[in-house]
Amino acid sequence: MTESLAAFQTSIGRAFLGLGPCAIDPNSPGFQFTATVRRSWCRGRSIMAAREVLTLLPAAERSQLLDEYVDRGGGLATFSSVESGTFLAFLGPRLPDPSHALSLCQMDQALARAREAASNFVPPTERANRERIERGHDAALVWFYTDAIALVGALQGGPRPPVGAPDHAVLIGPGMPKWFRLARAEEATLWTNLPTSDADPVLVRRLLAEGVLRYVD
Repeated sequence: MTESLAAFQTSIGRAFLGLGPCAIDPNSPGFQFTATVRRSWCRGRSIMAAREVLTLLPAAERSQLLDEYVDRGGGLATFSSVESGTFLAFLGPRLPDPSHALSLCQMDQALARAREAASNFVPPTERANRERIERGHDAALVWFYTDAIALVGALQGGPRPPVGAPDHAVLIGPGMPKWFRLARAEEATLWTNLPTSDADPVLVRRLLAEGVLRYVD
């Protein structure tokens, strides 16, 4: 009896995902009502997983991406952090490039990696010779196309600012107190030129301590 019930429930679950035949009439009012509630629940969980990124998208584009994600089985993860990571990975390649939404998506993904790595991060021991340095495994530099005030205004319901020049960069690393900060011009230039052995030792020392840089093995 238990196995039959489990098989019945599995059939219903797979039918909701479009993965197989249904044990009951899929056109019945009960099935259709359950499917509607389930889809609404999945959409709601998905919105919570990437609310700020979705806020920066036009309504039609936001709805289309949500539908596609849910149709692919999204919105079912038990833990919000898992759902967020999965949804952001889904959104990244589908967002306009450049766009404010893509920049925020990339920053959210990088922050998740940096937070996860922070508990085990140990700054590398400084080396006497000028050795080659490269980007840290859990570091990122993300360009934004407007200033922070305009972006925060858009996230709070204000108008979306136009996409301007990439003049605002954010560094992310596991060794930073909050895992991110604004990047200085010389830091953004160094990041672009990596890997290299030609850099200001003081600058390198700071970025190594923050996990932004690492020595080339």
